[in-house]
Amino acid sequence: MISFSGGVIKYYDKLFPEDYSTALNFINTNSSKFKSISLKYKHNPGFTTAIVFPEIMRYSVLQDFIETSALEIAYTNYGSGVADFSIGRFQMKPSFIESLEHEINKNDSLSAIFSEIIFKSHISELEKRKTRLQHLQTINWQIIYLNAFIAICDNRFKELDFESTTDKLLFYATAYNAGFYNKPNSIRIKATQAYFPYGPKYKGTQYVYGDIATYYYTKLNK
Repeated sequence: MISFSGGVIKYYDKLFPEDYSTALNFINTNSSKFKSISLKYKHNPGFTTAIVFPEIMRYSVLQDFIETSALEIAYTNYGSGVADFSIGRFQMKPSFIESLEHEINKNDSLSAIFSEIIFKSHISELEKRKTRLQHLQTINWQIIYLNAFIAICDNRFKELDFESTTDKLLFYATAYNAGFYNKPNSIRIKATQAYFPYGPKYKGTQYVYGDIATYYYTKLNK
């Protein structure tokens, strides 16, 4: 069998049984939040959850605590150029949220849809950074940011012709993990590269992030 990124299908629920099961439990526990927020923005809840499913799989409570407690003060005072770190189940970074805000701010349609993300002009940079950190520590806000990401991709890549929903998901999941600001060809290349769960510098056996997202989504829709 062929995977969505071109290799042999890996049965990720068997390769990572504990992490896969934990991720499923988290999504099931928060299914009403995923559904209500995603439908508010006219997005498929299953597609939405699939994008971040690999991140939920590799989430570490201990690592999250260590990173946020050690670096949140530095980020608040000096910004993402000094301290940029992953927060929460979706492993979003402050710089990622800043990029979302930038894209929304320059698009009138997105600004109207995601007005709650936009800061008032009188808000100081210090207060903005504090607010971002507060938002990133709640599941509701993480889901809102995730839906903003999808809407930005819909606008940014509207000229692309996807062969199927899973092809689109592979692309979006890769863009989420590797950077939506990359050019489409670069994202397509990254969609074939195996750097889950330890990142591109790790030399051992790894897997394709987008394949895990599409594997989950395919099982969800059987």
